[in-house]
Amino acid sequence: MAAKKEIKAHLKIALDEVGKIEPWFDKDYKQWVFSHPNYPVEYSGDTENEVIKNYPHYLYDLIEERLNDNVSPATEKKIKGRGGKRIGSGRPVGTKKEPTKRVSLPVDIADWITQPGMFSHVRAMRGVC
Repeated sequence: MAAKKEIKAHLKIALDEVGKIEPWFDKDYKQWVFSHPNYPVEYSGDTENEVIKNYPHYLYDLIEERLNDNVSPATEKKIKGRGGKRIGSGRPVGTKKEPTKRVSLPVDIADWITQPGMFSHVRAMRGVC
């Protein structure tokens, strides 16, 4: 069972991700609706203010169920998304290598050119011609 303090901390993070709650009017159902692609929670009401007021309550319930492991794997995957850039991942600043280009060469030339020290010979030949 998740503690209320933990649920509220997760709710704060979720509301930061959601940002400003701006409902739209659904003409088919004659209701104000709000949902966010990161969370499978949708709320509809008679007024904009009702939706703005009650959407966080429904999000709270989702977070509580998620922390109690009562959410299906498909829903969990939708909530977590695909991941993204992790802090500190990637090549360290200032260690970029020289630009490269992929080229197809005959096998005998490719074997010759990939031998140690051949790049400097090729660069020297390029300067001669």
